Amino acid sequence: MEEKNYLVSGMHCAGCAAKVERAVGELQGVESVELNLLTGRMTVVFREHGSPARGRMAEVVEKAGFQLADWVDGTPSGKDEEEKAEDAGGARLVWSVLLLLPLMYLSMGPMWSWPAPSGEWGIWANLWGQCILAALILWLNRRYLVNGVRQLATLSPNMDSLIAIGSGSAFLYGLFLLCGGMLRGGRVDTMELYFESAAMIVTLISLGKYLERRSYRKTNAAVKGLVNLIPQEALVWHDGEERAVPLNELQVDDLIVVKTGQRVPVDGVITEGQAALDESDLTGESMPVDKSAGDRVISGTFNRAGYLKVRAERVGGDSTLARMIRLVEQAGQSKAPIARLADRVCYFFVPAVIAIALAVFGILSLIHISEPTRLRRIFGIWLSAGEGFSFALARAIAVLVISCPCVLGLATPIAIMVGTGRGARLGILCKSAGALEALSRVDTVVFDKTGTLTVGEPRVVAVLPEHGMNADELMEVAAALEQGSEHPVGKAVYEHARMLELPVRPVADLSIVPGRGIAGTVDGVPYVIGNLAFMQEKGISWEQEQGRFREFMRQGASPLYVGREGRPAGAIMVADSLKPDSLSAVDNLKRMHMRVVMLTGDNAATARHMAEELHIDEVVSDVLPDEKASHIMKMEKAGARVAMVGDGVNDAPALACAQVGISLKSGTDLAMESSDIVLMKNHPRGVAEALQLGRATLHIIRQNLFWAFFYNTIGIPLAAGALYPAFGITLNPMIAAAAMSLSSLCVVFNSLRLRTFKPHLEK
Repeated sequence: MEEKNYLVSGMHCAGCAAKVERAVGELQGVESVELNLLTGRMTVVFREHGSPARGRMAEVVEKAGFQLADWVDGTPSGKDEEEKAEDAGGARLVWSVLLLLPLMYLSMGPMWSWPAPSGEWGIWANLWGQCILAALILWLNRRYLVNGVRQLATLSPNMDSLIAIGSGSAFLYGLFLLCGGMLRGGRVDTMELYFESAAMIVTLISLGKYLERRSYRKTNAAVKGLVNLIPQEALVWHDGEERAVPLNELQVDDLIVVKTGQRVPVDGVITEGQAALDESDLTGESMPVDKSAGDRVISGTFNRAGYLKVRAERVGGDSTLARMIRLVEQAGQSKAPIARLADRVCYFFVPAVIAIALAVFGILSLIHISEPTRLRRIFGIWLSAGEGFSFALARAIAVLVISCPCVLGLATPIAIMVGTGRGARLGILCKSAGALEALSRVDTVVFDKTGTLTVGEPRVVAVLPEHGMNADELMEVAAALEQGSEHPVGKAVYEHARMLELPVRPVADLSIVPGRGIAGTVDGVPYVIGNLAFMQEKGISWEQEQGRFREFMRQGASPLYVGREGRPAGAIMVADSLKPDSLSAVDNLKRMHMRVVMLTGDNAATARHMAEELHIDEVVSDVLPDEKASHIMKMEKAGARVAMVGDGVNDAPALACAQVGISLKSGTDLAMESSDIVLMKNHPRGVAEALQLGRATLHIIRQNLFWAFFYNTIGIPLAAGALYPAFGITLNPMIAAAAMSLSSLCVVFNSLRLRTFKPHLEK
């Protein structure tokens, strides 16, 4: 598989995007394709490296009527292409309005008895003035007309095609009547020329597109805000002095100086100094965090006060901030499953609208030129006295310009972009649009215990040797077996021995069974260390010995059993403390009517004690790492929609198979790679915040889609004259154009409400 990003330009509606996706997706060798209408970014996955399909990409996209270029990642600076396009659109809009004002005066003046040229030549000057002004406005906005005609020629009409047909036919019909009237030397009914309608349509469309473009830029504010957190250079301490180095030249192990008012450019460990760091741009937490030597820092945090020297561990694209930017961009690029319906509708929407407009025009024209009584009996009484060809044309134009495929195409992606952007500001990173949608449907939250609900830094609280061993000897043996262990409990045992300044003995014949224990030989004597199940496998019985462990276990401590030569040697009691907000996180999830489950490899007594403290009613204990995923799958098979929350390597399979995998910032790289959501705050309350964000985003999407379908369902029949037979109500093409522009803006502004989203949690 090979993935490559492209930039597609020239698109104006969801129909355009659907057309490009279908054309590229039909190429042999293309596995999948996703195109973001808002950004123009197209992600194509090829089945093999160097696929022949890559060489045909430009040809296929250009044949569809658009332009293709390679996508270039980079930090925006100055006026980017979006800003230039917005400025050009603004200039066209200003000139269009300036020309429209005299046009409306000339066309509407006689109706309101405004001062106007009189006499025969004055009337003709008025009419030709309208024609020239309308032609200039159409020329200023010719991009819609040219693109619309081009798409019609390729038999794949889009929204621009509707505009081109609607405004173009109105202008050409007026020009035909005007020229015909001059040739015949007769008078022309100014009410039938529709020059002002043609000009007003494209001007309103231009206004709507301009406002949409400004709104699109606001949706990208989150990504650009994160990009702006990246400093352009860093101070590197080298040979006893500071030296400014461009960010792309930094290397791992460089010593970085961060002064007051500067941002941390890398992920690393503080070697010297102390400071109050503002992490609000990354985590959403408003209070500065005090940091000193030995603490870790992440890129993008702001030094409010203090001086630091930081040993770089992750630089450039590997830093936390760079990864955040990629995740937000990735989420905005992806499509939610709910968007697929809108995409399918958009693909067939424009041809259907053109067919409806032609049918309306044909039927009304036929009624006018044929024997009326019979046709009116068939089609209804559309026409009153005096209504004719002009009426039919006006209804057809109104149908074309009121229909809005854009509103269907914008309903989902713009909400997703704003939602993921807001999530990034709150420290909730969504890897895909699908994850954000799936969050809204979760009804079960499964927590790993260690490092997720607890601090993840266990400590030894008691050493209980058996007869024939003392406490120090037991710790020495345990530390020997656990040296080099990556498990938090193993690290706690080893660090406790170091703290007591006990010697760490060499170990031979080391054998590790993940999730169970370790076997090895110390000073020629075989030892094992691990959980009770591991002891039973080794034939070591503890039934009579467990009584004195129970009081510790009831207090939340877990026993780490040590066996020697097939007999019990003692136990080390290890305890972990709960995170301060774990209880609040669980209670808030319950208020949201969530089923909360603890899934842990710890023993039943300890797990139950922790669960009681956290008000968790359902506990699954003594679970091996490879069994966590199977438990998740059992829940989902039973109908549960599960979000798995974890942070360790052993959680990765469960995170991957859950409907939504959620990892914490403190988690391992594998856990974060396997998850769909990454919480930068590193506390479980973020789970409830993420769920509320998912629900809010889906609610906005549903509102947008309802409005999109409702608007087109009501607007198109109204424009066609459905109310005319009974009430005499028609829709002027200018009003139809205004309604179309406003419909898109309604969806955009409704989505922008997510920018003010705030989680509602109780302390």
